Amino acid sequence: MNKRSILVLLLTLVVLAFALITGFALLLRLFYLLALTVAGSYLWSWLNLRWLETSLERRTPRVHVGELVEERITVHNSSVLPKPWLEITDLTDIPGHNTGHVVGLSPREFRSWRTRTVARRRGVYTLGPLRIATGDPFGIFRLERFSFGQEQVVVLPSVVPIPRFFIPSSDLAGEGQLRLRYHQVSPHVSSIREYVPGDPLTRIHWASTARIGRLMVKEFDVGLTSDVWVVLDMAAASHTAVDDDSTEELAVTAAASLAHYFTSRGLPVGFAATNKDFLTLPPTRSAVQDGRILDLLAQARADGETPLAQVLPRLDQWLGRDTTLVLVTASADPAWLDGMGVLTHRGVRAAVVLVDAAGYGGRSAAGLAGPLRSLGVTPYVVGRGENLAVAFDHPVTSQWDAGQPAGTGGRP
Repeated sequence: MNKRSILVLLLTLVVLAFALITGFALLLRLFYLLALTVAGSYLWSWLNLRWLETSLERRTPRVHVGELVEERITVHNSSVLPKPWLEITDLTDIPGHNTGHVVGLSPREFRSWRTRTVARRRGVYTLGPLRIATGDPFGIFRLERFSFGQEQVVVLPSVVPIPRFFIPSSDLAGEGQLRLRYHQVSPHVSSIREYVPGDPLTRIHWASTARIGRLMVKEFDVGLTSDVWVVLDMAAASHTAVDDDSTEELAVTAAASLAHYFTSRGLPVGFAATNKDFLTLPPTRSAVQDGRILDLLAQARADGETPLAQVLPRLDQWLGRDTTLVLVTASADPAWLDGMGVLTHRGVRAAVVLVDAAGYGGRSAAGLAGPLRSLGVTPYVVGRGENLAVAFDHPVTSQWDAGQPAGTGGRP
């Protein structure tokens, strides 16, 4: 019951009490009028919620930031009575997702509509239940019914296609930017060519043979075999925010894009985020590794309490001579450079993405590019509003590069 219905009921009871005490006939008639109005209003509202059939189609259980959360809602009046006023709302905690819709239905009529909302913030949200509310013409009663249950919607970080990213290679055979052809069978197929006498029949690529109409065989290379660790610095002290825009979101987008870049090339990728829970995933070439990393990033927040300088030693158990580290950080504190020096001295190959907080009113990390180069680490600098594909196309090679404003990066 709402406040208005309670007040009307109290008024009805007060009128009844005075009518019985005074015996005044006009008050008794007023009580009958109020009682009939209350009963009729409740019956009106109750009938409005009966003989309704609803259907709900939710098409987007997983979306990326910037994509649409879509639903289709259908309401059918299966009775011979009209439904003059129905308020349909799919309850949700997705920011900006408003599904409220007011409809009136004639007998046997149905209405169907689609709602679309741009997902603007990472996280795990719920859709549902579907609420149908109605009332009487006097606004005395408001009745509700709920349909369907709750469903989870995961808003993943956006992923920017990266055409190229220079990654320092380990000392394993076959490592590096060039993938060399190999005369032995390996898990890595580099190309196909026409069959020549003497080629083993086991190397025939039957799908290409059927499509081209002549025998084609597979050629192999030695592959890229070192583990790649993408580490995201999520210490609260490292990040700066301007309203909903922040170095945190830029760093998460950079980490998601890099993880996708490596997994799409068949590399064994591990992931760690140094937030409060210190999320980790061991390296694997699994086809679902990219999705696992995105799921972790959807929930990661810059709430870590441990500075990056103390986090890097914790990575020793995973990083060796056969691994490559890609660190994404907005920290401008040079204290963590010593930890990077220890790792590179042990033979870990490293690249660091410096998220420049200058555009957010924070302290710029771009000045660390020079010291990182002197340690043998490949530095990149990305700033507010800068295209990640452009920023990752070339590493920073000079102090002039690191000092360019966001959007240019000092690159040709």
